[in-house]
Amino acid sequence: MGSTRGSDSRVGEPIRSHAEAVDWLMSFADFERGSGPRRAKGDFALDRIRSILRRLGDPQHGRTTIHIAGSKGKGSTAAMIESVLRAAGFRTGLFTSPHLHDFAERIRILGAPLPEQEFARLAEQMRHVIEAELADDSGHISTFEILTALSFHAFHAHDVDVQIVEVGLGGRLDSTNVFSSTDAAVITSLSYEHTDILGDKITQIAAEKAGIISAACRSVILAPQRYPEAAEVVVAAADDMPVPLVDVGGAYESEPAGVEQWGQWFRLRRLQPRPGEQPHAMHLLPLLGRHQIDNALTAIATIDALVAAGSVAVPSEALHKGLATVRWPARLESFGLPEAFAANELGGPPRVVLDGAHNAESVQRALDACKEYFPHRELHVVFGVLGDKALLDMARLIQARSDHVYATTSDHPRARSPQQVADAFVNGDWQGALSVHEDPHAALAAAGQSAQGSDLILVLGSLSLAADARRLLSDPPATAVARRAEDPTV
Repeated sequence: MGSTRGSDSRVGEPIRSHAEAVDWLMSFADFERGSGPRRAKGDFALDRIRSILRRLGDPQHGRTTIHIAGSKGKGSTAAMIESVLRAAGFRTGLFTSPHLHDFAERIRILGAPLPEQEFARLAEQMRHVIEAELADDSGHISTFEILTALSFHAFHAHDVDVQIVEVGLGGRLDSTNVFSSTDAAVITSLSYEHTDILGDKITQIAAEKAGIISAACRSVILAPQRYPEAAEVVVAAADDMPVPLVDVGGAYESEPAGVEQWGQWFRLRRLQPRPGEQPHAMHLLPLLGRHQIDNALTAIATIDALVAAGSVAVPSEALHKGLATVRWPARLESFGLPEAFAANELGGPPRVVLDGAHNAESVQRALDACKEYFPHRELHVVFGVLGDKALLDMARLIQARSDHVYATTSDHPRARSPQQVADAFVNGDWQGALSVHEDPHAALAAAGQSAQGSDLILVLGSLSLAADARRLLSDPPATAVARRAEDPTV
């Protein structure tokens, strides 16, 4: 078999545009969107991605590398680390997944997604490599494997100093786990996820995540953990190598210090400061939620470890600026409801908050954050989920906080139908207002008709739903609590 491309694709035809690059990528097995054969637990391996990278000259090597695994907070932590290092003057490459609006967002150079034409050009170069790979060894190649190789190819082409790489799924057998050495292996918050692949015990999940730790890793950064038994697995993995480990929860303390138009302030305390480190500091973070402060502590601990090892030099000003100007959309992102949706004239249009929360733990965090950061009279929830998520668990949490639910769906192949989402709310004794809407536009319009100016509309359930809603909304208003500054610390 010479290719896994679909029947409407033309093997060997050049990629000339961004749209053609995306079509080519999507013609392979995309496990995020459910296209192609679904992999079983035993099907994950690194032989294929290593072979592809060898054909490219192993572009993943030769630069400072931060590898990030975990269940929650991987993307936010990666974005914070990248922003700080860029503020310190380093040429940065960032690889994350999934994307919000476009594939090119996953590969960032100096904080910016690859331009569409460059993405197409690099995809055309990858096409030749993939076709040669399949000619020698036919079989399945995934979209994520190609994107991983494409990211390293782009980082090499741009001669980046530092690459920050987020794991896609698990860690031990993830396509990103292909480094001869890493400067920091970061394990963010661990929770139950992908149990069909990673295992149904938190210790099994932790072991898979800890698989990014190797003897060639210079340091391990362990974020604050909800499950002590998961933390113990990571600590044991680092001890077995052995690799020095920083327990963020034991080495750093934080305290919220207020919210203003730029975001939230927090106080930092280093309990075991190294020579040259400030024991106390105050930082501004545009990303909201107590969990984002934990992510910021993990990012700070990673930067501290890199500095202590001599991998980078980061002045305190760069740390302040990088955190204060980080941007990671659709994470408690605030918008004004456009007038086209705001039919209720009581108090003007309500505020809308988007969040990509997609499991029970992240939904709980989003609900708590809305109560703390966005004072409101009533909460209206626009809700839609993907097919493999714990719908009933999320629905129970929403029922406890809201009497207005607008069940909908997103433009994603694995999205549950609006009626399936609504059915999760009809059992039990919940007596709230429930309506079913065929798309986010209709759901937002219905919420806008019901919500008063003092109410809050929260969109959550999946990142794809947040992305669909985000396309419909205006830019964040000037008074939004999370408004981003170029450098508010100056």
